[in-house]
Amino acid sequence: MLSREENELLTRVCGDAPMGQVLRRYWLPALLSDEVAEPDGAPVPVRLLGEDLVAFRDTKGRVGLVDERCPHRLASLVIGRNEDCGLTCIYHGWKFDVTGACVDMPTEPEGFGFKNRIRIAAYPTREAGGMVWTYMGPPESEPPFPAFGWTALPREQRGIIKIGIRANYLQTVEGAIDSAHSWFLHRGSSRDWEKRFAVSQDQSPKLEAEDTAYGFRYAAIRKPLENPDTTKYVRVTLFALPSTAFIPPPLNADLPAHTQIFVPLDDDHTMLFDVFHSQNGTPVDEAELRRGLHAQPGVDLDADWFRHARRENRWQQDRAAMRDGSWTGIKGFQNQDIAAQESMGRVVDRSREHLGTSDVAVIRMRRRMLETVRRLRAGEPLVGQDAPIAYERLASEQRLIPIDQPWQTVGAHAGEYAAT
Repeated sequence: MLSREENELLTRVCGDAPMGQVLRRYWLPALLSDEVAEPDGAPVPVRLLGEDLVAFRDTKGRVGLVDERCPHRLASLVIGRNEDCGLTCIYHGWKFDVTGACVDMPTEPEGFGFKNRIRIAAYPTREAGGMVWTYMGPPESEPPFPAFGWTALPREQRGIIKIGIRANYLQTVEGAIDSAHSWFLHRGSSRDWEKRFAVSQDQSPKLEAEDTAYGFRYAAIRKPLENPDTTKYVRVTLFALPSTAFIPPPLNADLPAHTQIFVPLDDDHTMLFDVFHSQNGTPVDEAELRRGLHAQPGVDLDADWFRHARRENRWQQDRAAMRDGSWTGIKGFQNQDIAAQESMGRVVDRSREHLGTSDVAVIRMRRRMLETVRRLRAGEPLVGQDAPIAYERLASEQRLIPIDQPWQTVGAHAGEYAAT
């Protein structure tokens, strides 16, 4: 259980909130590269950590991420003209480049020099893995880019599902690192349910966690159906600060592995970037993924990437389907997560919780996040920024191992990056 004060510290991300200042010091996905695929194409609104921004790809192919408001009379640059290496406000013609510099101010005399004194907030961007990433912290504190292994895969071996969640980022992260819920919320609907259920039907796993330099990792250890006296079924999940979870990949290697990145838009809304990446070189059909997960833009999602299913329509839950065997009556395992997380309310009051042994990873994550706030306040390097990390080698795993074999041997990079 957290105190109300700790809960506020962990969940608030806007303005000068300490957790927001922590998140600004990491690279975060801002949008999909496909959203700004065309040079001089339409600008795209982006909300991050309580800020309203606009993204655009300029004539030279560079992606800018700048303040949405023109500093003249605060008209929105989302409706601006994107041409000739800059974004022009349609109200009075003030124009800004990807660095935030004003490059044209036709309403003011050229000799006045006003143009050279005006800038708008602009954040550095980097494209990797089909996404545009940004760093929003102090330039002198910019960390190395976390080049996860899947960022280097060919386009055909990667698919990204982007979905908005009407809830605080912390409760969405907690869902990603909660191994126990998958045996219930995703019963019969997770991608490798039949294979997993054939290995073990243990509904109360033993959870063990350890800190690492990038965050922490934990194991959900279950009794297998076969040879329970000599083997154990281990699922290892990795959590890399500030908000990336490496989900154990399906036992069927032809199915893609799964990484989840949760980005706070503000205190009440989160954007999930669900990355599905090939385990063995098999192509990933992104369109089929969207259909199967019921996450198709224009069909299941609105123009802002949020689901049409929401509290007001009970997340489109089908009670008849529940009577016929569906555990949740909700299609798509992501949608099941979202319904549960949104049903808690926008920001959970964790002082009312009653945690159990299945919440070991959730408790560990909260501690690591609180520790990171403490480090920021003390002027110390943040978690993941005090030692070189080969992010490209991080990976989760699930498999059967001998009962006396340490779970730490499971997963790529096993045995490395233990926190000191």
